[in-house]
Amino acid sequence: MILDKLEFEPLTAVNRFGVYCIPEQFKDREVSRLLLAAKVNEPRTLELIRNYARQHDVISGGAFVGDFLPAISTALAEGAVLHSFEPNPPSFQAAQATIALNRLTNVHLHPTAVGAKADTLPLQVARPNGAELGGMSTIVESPTAGRTIDVPVVPLDDLVDPDRSVSVLHLDVEGYEWQALEGAARVISQNAPLLVLEATTSRPSAEDEAWLNERHPDLGYRLMGRMERNAIYVPTQA
Repeated sequence: MILDKLEFEPLTAVNRFGVYCIPEQFKDREVSRLLLAAKVNEPRTLELIRNYARQHDVISGGAFVGDFLPAISTALAEGAVLHSFEPNPPSFQAAQATIALNRLTNVHLHPTAVGAKADTLPLQVARPNGAELGGMSTIVESPTAGRTIDVPVVPLDDLVDPDRSVSVLHLDVEGYEWQALEGAARVISQNAPLLVLEATTSRPSAEDEAWLNERHPDLGYRLMGRMERNAIYVPTQA
């Protein structure tokens, strides 16, 4: 059994999309609490991604424990792939277990962070008081207060083959979205995907829109609206 080989005490949760593996140390994180209560994390965002996928691939990460993976995977057309990534080792193992528990064969999960260029950077995985960050683990430019581990950083352009057609790019990388988008320049210019970006109070959506159009002026990305904790950007000139 996949759960017997994990390096943490696993909990399991079930909702209408599938079964999830949750590290015991993450049980008090918000997403974990939702899953353990048989609820769906960001259901409207998931429905948007499922409907917009059409016949194409989807990129969605960071994966955390794989809470988005069953819902997106099962909505994809035959031959389409869900590309995901997760740099925090317990979260990556949990997402791998979620994939196995649901027998998902169209998910490509990578044990990396994503950024503008290939690198190795510190990932903060715990607060100074020792509390595990779980899905809120974040890349920092240099070791900071709290526990950090060094993780590989890879551009999305290197994770997704150029011959793949991508309809949706969903990023929840705790404030590292611009760097991740820099590393996805080819994916974006080639595919003009729907962009679903975590919305933060420190980065207004107008700044994201201006940033996108400075780098991809031929695609005319516009803010379609906000959904749950995400901002949705649609190409208007693709």
